[in-house]
Amino acid sequence: MWLRNLALWLALVALPGLALAQAVPPERILRIVPNADLQTLDPINTTAGVVQSHAHMIYDQLFGRDAEQRPQPQMVGAHAVSADALVWRFTLRDGLAFHDGAPVTANDVVASLRRWGARDPHGRQIMAITTGLVAESDGKTVVWTLNRPYGLMLDALSKPSGNMPAIMPAAVAATDPFTAIQSTNGSGPFIFVREEWVPGSRVVYRRNPNYVPRTEPASGTAGGKVVHVDRVEWLNIANAQTAVLALIQGELDYIESPGVDFLPMLQRRGMRIIRTNTLGAPGMIRMNHIHPPFNDVRARQALMLLVNQEEILQGMFPDPALYQVCHAFFVCGSPQETNAGVPPGLGTPAARERARQLLRESGYDGSPIVIMDPTDNPFVHAATLVLAQQMQSVGFRTDVQATDFASMAGRRANRRPPSEGGWHIGLTFWNGLGASDPVGNVPMQASCERAWPGWPCDAEHQALIDAFPYAATPAERQRLLEALHVSAYRVVPYVPHGQWYLPSAVSPRISGVLAMPGIIVPWNIRKAAR
Repeated sequence: MWLRNLALWLALVALPGLALAQAVPPERILRIVPNADLQTLDPINTTAGVVQSHAHMIYDQLFGRDAEQRPQPQMVGAHAVSADALVWRFTLRDGLAFHDGAPVTANDVVASLRRWGARDPHGRQIMAITTGLVAESDGKTVVWTLNRPYGLMLDALSKPSGNMPAIMPAAVAATDPFTAIQSTNGSGPFIFVREEWVPGSRVVYRRNPNYVPRTEPASGTAGGKVVHVDRVEWLNIANAQTAVLALIQGELDYIESPGVDFLPMLQRRGMRIIRTNTLGAPGMIRMNHIHPPFNDVRARQALMLLVNQEEILQGMFPDPALYQVCHAFFVCGSPQETNAGVPPGLGTPAARERARQLLRESGYDGSPIVIMDPTDNPFVHAATLVLAQQMQSVGFRTDVQATDFASMAGRRANRRPPSEGGWHIGLTFWNGLGASDPVGNVPMQASCERAWPGWPCDAEHQALIDAFPYAATPAERQRLLEALHVSAYRVVPYVPHGQWYLPSAVSPRISGVLAMPGIIVPWNIRKAAR
């Protein structure tokens, strides 16, 4: 069976462009299986992790994050802030050019940041206090003027995930931020090969020969993005057995998220198992807040009470070393971890009895709850099925609808009623770094129609998020953090269902893989010849 699957996979990738790939020495081609298929190209229009990984291939940022999550200059050559922290000056470094040969200018930066600022939680906060964002006449300097200090400015500009502040040509950045761009003209270390893109099968990038890396050592998304291969292929192989066998046979180099059942075999066969995300991934049960029953907070609280994380995690993973029960919205193990406001006994029989009562009080009429089920992601699929059983135990009637992860990401933007193609519930996960940030935790936002799909709407809750960057002391910041956590258990923007730590598997021929939570980092990787 495995050999038949491998033969089928090899036939699928033998598509137009294979001759070009064969012209490149094998040690200069990096073949990766990402954890999801790439179906959209705009890192501002979606928070999907695979799209953010794509964006890091072809775009650059003003600042990157090193392995310790410290902001470091990337496209910026020099920067300064005034004594009152109201005026920021950013000057671009030399050698920056888009893939079409045009130089990167301050006008491109201004347009890109304005588009990013319309969608990203940090960006929206900064734009709300912006009195000026202009390009100076030298074409390389951006001046950003605020009416109050924003303590997380460099953290925002260096964020590697969520809505990544990618710098694009001004003409592309002029696209409405709620309309997905089709252009892939960036200034990053790789160039997207559009003619070889086959959604559902393959994404191809080639090395940007004109990219000028920084001189510092590579670290996370910071430092010198030196590329040691000529071609990177992302291959969508839905069958985990096929992907694992291809890695063992040397047809693949890197599986971002191999099936956990195969980890022992991969180790026995000499593959390297690496963990690039120390904060893991928090699971999130996202409800649609604009349609019944979850437009009523009592139905959301009922869902929160009935969820037994241990049952869900056991259904997802065979090895308890891969996961932990975690009720902290801002991630267990992070500096922002807190259990303030967590109700006792979540998921216990007593909590489920209370959930039944709240469900009745909410007016739930027994209509089917549409749950999107991404069957191409084994662990999210398993969690979805266990959740449906738990919901049925307190009186929910469930309608689990099979889809794939990429299609689910598109469908959750649909605001129509579930009976008309919309949805009630979709399970997802975030990278631990992004979720640990009280502002950057995108699903935590409760900004109504501007919120992430699911659209929580609560002014008091949102005010706590908006106040966080302006805390004057560590004690005040901790007070706000705990108040926000209590508020989250009141509003229930989503329900945590545990935290897990999935390693990647790479060929022993691969070296130089950099750690960065939630994204694939292909620069710095070397591949030895056979």
